[in-house]
Amino acid sequence: MKERRTRQLTAVYDVVSAAHDHPTAEEVHARVRRRLPRVSLGTVYRNLQKLAAQRQVRVVHLAERTARYDGMVENHDHFVCEPCGAVTDLPRSESVALPCAPLTKAGYGVHAHAVTFYGVCPDCAVTRPRPHRRRRARAARPAATARREQEHQGAGK
Repeated sequence: MKERRTRQLTAVYDVVSAAHDHPTAEEVHARVRRRLPRVSLGTVYRNLQKLAAQRQVRVVHLAERTARYDGMVENHDHFVCEPCGAVTDLPRSESVALPCAPLTKAGYGVHAHAVTFYGVCPDCAVTRPRPHRRRRARAARPAATARREQEHQGAGK
């Protein structure tokens, strides 16, 4: 018997598959409510779980460990911009294999992996210049060092 596809399930799927920002359940809920104003957060959660179980959406845990939902179910990695929080999908070449041999040798059965890179996106790199390191203030040096420098400078006069 084929399971019935409800309006709510279709709306949740449409929102996640159209989103490129990897929304949280609450963000999916807010977007679904534009189409179905009376849908509850619980209904959205249940439908997200159902879609994830059917492998129609992916659940990803990124920087803040909150579950986010990804409509791209093909294997790919992510880049998270630390200043602005933007998440970018990165295509993964199947020819690039992670060194899983030590895990397999230790008895682990590896069937999937996820790689997340963290840094600064090109937009933030342009708008937020890299902070430069400050030199330690002279006042922070030990008094003995400052006294020796004064003595040395006085001897040269």
